[in-house]
Amino acid sequence: MANLSAKGWSWGEYQINEGELQFLVDKKPCFNLNFKDIITCSVPGKNEVAFEFQQKDTNDDDTLCEMRIFIPETDSCEGLAKELSERSENKASTVDALVSLYDLPMIVPRGKYSLDMFQSFMRLHGKTHNYKIIYKNVTRAFLLPKPDGIHIAMVIALDSPIRQGNTVYPFIVVQFSKDSHESTTLNMPIEEIKRSFGEELTQTLEGKSFDIMSKLLKAMVKTMIIVPGNFKSKNDTSAIKCSVKASEGYLYPLQKSFIFINKPVIYIKFEDIRYIEFARIGEESVATNRSFDINICTKNGNFQFTGVDREEYQIMLEFLHKKKIQVRNVEEEPKEAESSDDNLNIEDENDSDDESFNASDLD
Repeated sequence: MANLSAKGWSWGEYQINEGELQFLVDKKPCFNLNFKDIITCSVPGKNEVAFEFQQKDTNDDDTLCEMRIFIPETDSCEGLAKELSERSENKASTVDALVSLYDLPMIVPRGKYSLDMFQSFMRLHGKTHNYKIIYKNVTRAFLLPKPDGIHIAMVIALDSPIRQGNTVYPFIVVQFSKDSHESTTLNMPIEEIKRSFGEELTQTLEGKSFDIMSKLLKAMVKTMIIVPGNFKSKNDTSAIKCSVKASEGYLYPLQKSFIFINKPVIYIKFEDIRYIEFARIGEESVATNRSFDINICTKNGNFQFTGVDREEYQIMLEFLHKKKIQVRNVEEEPKEAESSDDNLNIEDENDSDDESFNASDLD
């Protein structure tokens, strides 16, 4: 057994060995970090290097999620992060990927990223940041046509957010052009593709980019793809334009939830809503305001969506009454929707998020 340092110092030196990063205190080994346990390595501060570690699928014990070390020389921080990224076993070459997509236009986090998909995880890599996402960390995905008629946003929800310095991203947003096409080939024998994915995937995939991405997520990640239901705004789109603080975006009323994009992404399940409040909608406000606000009060906090076109009011009101969600106006006493008993627990064959989609359905 190596003669380990037991001095308890919080400073020392490091050296990079084959397959591990070793920390030394007074020239003696203190502890090692195995490259295969490191998901990402980044430089969140001027003199800091952050390591994010792989988490086991099932672990009831306390585990180390992240570690940061301070290095006085800024250049050494960049050099260490770069070298570890190159040496890490998790930085498998693209040849090992089962399928790759290139130059994905990402909104959250912003930039163009390439996507490599493996058996149990996918890897996003851009010019300055790389992310590894375990498939079991993906909870659901949304395919949302934007009201401009040109773009379609794919939102991927994560159980544990990815990090970029001090910023966390619980959602990933990719924006596809509706007319963009993709052609890619799976790096697997045909027999293995049929055995693993049945009829969901073929060795060569061709079609619209968002459709290819959706098929890969459904088959490989085994996640549901949620698309808008029957809601239509005054402009016959699936979303209404509004703002969250200073950020303009779109609020999508889905079958069992609301989702707001682009930044910040806000996802609200109907079952978590206590009531919804309309502000600036009374008779006194009609003459002076062409818009109103929607306040959603949930079990976990309140969310305010401002600047909604007044013509959307009746449409939203009818939608909420249909979903048996309690509604009230700020100027009035609270009113509950009809048949408010067992609110939010009513499901029928038509009241479920649509998991099976067609590219043509979103054209």
